Amino acid sequence: ELAQRGHNKQGRHNLRQVGLSYVLDADSGVSLCHHVYPGNVADTAELPEALERITAMLDANQIERETVTLVFDKGTAALDNTLLLEQAGLGWISALPWNQAPAEFREKPVEDLPPCSSDQPGVRAAAEKIVVHGKEYLCVLKYSAAFASEQLHSITTSLAKILPSLRRLSTELARPGCRLQEGGIRKRIAEWLSPTFLGALVTWELKQEDGKWRLQFDLNRPALDRLLAHRLGRTLLLTNRRDWRAEQVVDGYGGQQQVEQVFRGLKDGEWVGWGPMHHWTDGKIRVHAFYCMLAISLLKYLHRQAQPAWPGLSMEQLIEELRGIQ
Repeated sequence: ELAQRGHNKQGRHNLRQVGLSYVLDADSGVSLCHHVYPGNVADTAELPEALERITAMLDANQIERETVTLVFDKGTAALDNTLLLEQAGLGWISALPWNQAPAEFREKPVEDLPPCSSDQPGVRAAAEKIVVHGKEYLCVLKYSAAFASEQLHSITTSLAKILPSLRRLSTELARPGCRLQEGGIRKRIAEWLSPTFLGALVTWELKQEDGKWRLQFDLNRPALDRLLAHRLGRTLLLTNRRDWRAEQVVDGYGGQQQVEQVFRGLKDGEWVGWGPMHHWTDGKIRVHAFYCMLAISLLKYLHRQAQPAWPGLSMEQLIEELRGIQ
C-alpha cells in the first residue's frame, strides 16, 4: 500500500514512490519522529497524521504544547490544517501561498522593508496582521537578495534554452511539408513554458497563413520588470505568534532548512543513500526508512559533537573527514 504512483518532483513518473514526513528539533538537530506514507498522498493530507504523532510525543514527555513552534512549508497550508493547529494549541510558522496575501502588502517596494540584523545579511522583512482562513494572523514579507539572485539565474538559464527552442520550432513550421498539427504545437510550447514565471515572461502567437502555421514570440519586458520589482526574492510567512517581531519569524522559519538539507542528503545520497530502494512490501519499506533515519540521527549527533572542536564544520566536510579516517 505504501509504494504508489503520484506527483514526482524529480520527474520519475514511471516509478512508484513513498512519502516521508520528518520532524527534528531546530536547536539541537535531534531527530524526533518520522512517518512513511503512501506516495500518492498530498502534503496537506499528511499533516494531520504528523500532528497527531507530534502532540502525543509532547504530552508523553510533559512538554507544554504552547512552548513549541512548528515550522513547515506552504505545501501543508490549508483551512482544515489551520483549524487543527489551532485546536492542538501549538505555535506554528508556515509559508503562505503568494495569492493569499493582499497585493499591497506582498508587493511593497524593497526599500520600504526594514533590514534584518547582521545575523541575516541581505535579508529584509516587514510584518502586518491580516485575516487568513477567517482569523487574524501575523503575516511577514521576507525579501532575500541571495534568493532573488538564485531565482533570476534560474529564469535566465531557462529563457536561454526556451527562446532558441521556439526559434527552431518557428523555422520547422516554415519548412515545406511540415506536418505538425495545432494541438501538438501548443502542447509543446505549453510544456516549455510550464516552469514558474516563464509563462508570463514569454509572449507568443500561433496563427495560420496560406495553409501553414506561423509562430511569433517575444520576451515580455514589462513582465520581467514587474517580476524583478515585486516578486523575486520574496517569501510570505504566516504565524499565530502574533506578538513576535518580523525578524523572529524569519529566523524561526529558517530552521526548516535543516529538514530540507536532510532530504537533499537522502535523495542525492551524499549523507545516506535512500535510493534505489528495491523493496515492495510495506514492512520492508518501513524498516528501510527506519535505518536511514537512524543513520541521519547518528550523523546529526556526530556533527553536533564535532562543533566545539571545529566551529562551522559542515556536514559534507564531516563526512569527508570520516571517509579519510576510514
